[in-house]
Amino acid sequence: MLKALENAYEAAIQKQARLRNREITKFDREVSQSIFTAGLLAIEDSDRGVAQYRVVSAPTGSGKSSYTQAFAKAFIELRPEGSVLFLVETIQQADDMYREMSALLGKANVAIWTSAHDSRTSRDTIEHQYGFVPEHRFSVDDLADYPAVIATHRFYMGSRAEKATVYRGKPRKLTFVDEKAADVTIFDVDTGLIKSVRDKLAEKHTSDLEHVPQLTKLHNHLEALWQSATSKASFDEILQAGKIDLSWFNSEQANDYIASSDDQVKHVFGFGRALAKGFAFLSRYDEYGKGARFVGYEMNMPLRPGTILLDATADIDGVSLLVNNRKHVEVPRVDFSKLTITHIEPDIPKGYTVSEIIKQAKLAKPYARWIMETISQNSQPGERVLAVVHKGLLDHEYLPNAQRDSSNPFDLDGRKVCFIHWGSGIGSNRWKDATAVFLFGEFHVPKRAMVGTSLGLKEEQATASALAPFQTPNPRTSQLRWIREGHLCRHMKQLAMRGNARNIDGNGVCGEQRLYVTAEFDRLIEHKDRVFPGAKLLSQSKPETRKDGGVKGLLSLLYSTDALEITTVELKKLTGISFQNNKLRYLSNPLVVKAMEDTAFTFVAGKGRGNPGRFVRNASLAA
Repeated sequence: MLKALENAYEAAIQKQARLRNREITKFDREVSQSIFTAGLLAIEDSDRGVAQYRVVSAPTGSGKSSYTQAFAKAFIELRPEGSVLFLVETIQQADDMYREMSALLGKANVAIWTSAHDSRTSRDTIEHQYGFVPEHRFSVDDLADYPAVIATHRFYMGSRAEKATVYRGKPRKLTFVDEKAADVTIFDVDTGLIKSVRDKLAEKHTSDLEHVPQLTKLHNHLEALWQSATSKASFDEILQAGKIDLSWFNSEQANDYIASSDDQVKHVFGFGRALAKGFAFLSRYDEYGKGARFVGYEMNMPLRPGTILLDATADIDGVSLLVNNRKHVEVPRVDFSKLTITHIEPDIPKGYTVSEIIKQAKLAKPYARWIMETISQNSQPGERVLAVVHKGLLDHEYLPNAQRDSSNPFDLDGRKVCFIHWGSGIGSNRWKDATAVFLFGEFHVPKRAMVGTSLGLKEEQATASALAPFQTPNPRTSQLRWIREGHLCRHMKQLAMRGNARNIDGNGVCGEQRLYVTAEFDRLIEHKDRVFPGAKLLSQSKPETRKDGGVKGLLSLLYSTDALEITTVELKKLTGISFQNNKLRYLSNPLVVKAMEDTAFTFVAGKGRGNPGRFVRNASLAA
């Protein structure tokens, strides 16, 4: 069986290469072997009924999605009961995969279902909602008759998932999840929102519906809990056992509201269901107990035997440190030596965050102008550019809102610029020709959301003991660090790899690209070699940053200077740092050690009066 599968897999790979008119490289072979290994292990999991992820964290652009299609073809050909389900993030990705799979497996073996591919929806409606009408459409009931099925993450999380997970009356053998979905949904509410939703629905429906008294019960319970709470901890359990019956929120009627297109309605009823299951807690704004949010959480992705996760950042997202249901398969490493990363200090008023700035037009407009100037200063006319910004800057049209696709870029003095927002674009190759990518800001989430995500991933109820590890005010010193740092690194890498860096050559070297980021410089230094091994890091620091001195000033100088030598006299002049009494403290700092390694500097102590110590750069290593 193994040899036959290997031969069938090789034949499928060769057919793929012919269809795409491309050669199979050494790096392709390494990635294809990772997929083959994961596939064999997942088949074993499926046969044994073991629900866990076989994780392939091969990089963006490495072809892992293509080789899963080849494996699916080989598996279906050799096993009469062989069946696979492919899950992707977007309708467009599903449509692209259907066309590829149909060419590889034949149309008789592949079906697709998304809301745009529903044969029961009129062509006019689909055209109006999605801007195109797929050539091939299916009924959701057709899926059970096809050995290979393509659907979206969202469909898989919904109530009709069984339509895709069953083949001829039996569970599908393999499930390929292309890019990590949002594993946990967070329902973040307060009592005011619950009351507002209740009143809105009561006004909309004149009949006496059950949801009105149920929402009143929920509101009053949480309000009383908040008013009577004596603890000042950051997070508290919500004790409801024996005090309130919330079983109605698990009913079909409640589920209808949770599926609402109104986000406020969805969040309130979703929170009610989470609380009924014990998956909810109270979060205080600050250590004085001023202000509260109520946070519910629930797992989205049902985990079935025979599941393979294809996620380029699963090795850095921190999730594997929290859960034990992810088993990583060895993958080839990409060389990022053709990627140059430049850290730019954002031009924002001191004491403000970007999230605060975009809420005020008088601050958002100059920040948007600075973004446009920064792009102009660091790119050339004719160049394709991708800029990732906060969503509010696009929603309020402080920046061009309609230029998100490479076929319709914004003309910035000859530069072809596409603007997208954080949280979008993951998995897309629409900007693969962009040689300059700008990441303005970062994709932060509130601490309470990280707590909910951590508990949700472990499927733990929000008891006092479960919340205890999160009570520290500094997430860097708790297990929250794994989620926080992993989340930020994941989104930085995913969006950075939308550009030309995703075009990996036959030797595993990324395409030439410049990446400009305004993220926290310390984190970038700390994680650079894990996220982008081999990339060069530079800094466009402001003169005043160096003058501020301290470790930050020294880091800014080391990463921004072209000098081959910096004496301690020059160091004090440029940064205000005196090495006379603080040399050991600076030279032992882990970030300074890392910066010296990255920039090929060593420190040579001075000998005698008039011969100061100096940072000396190895020119051959720095080139």
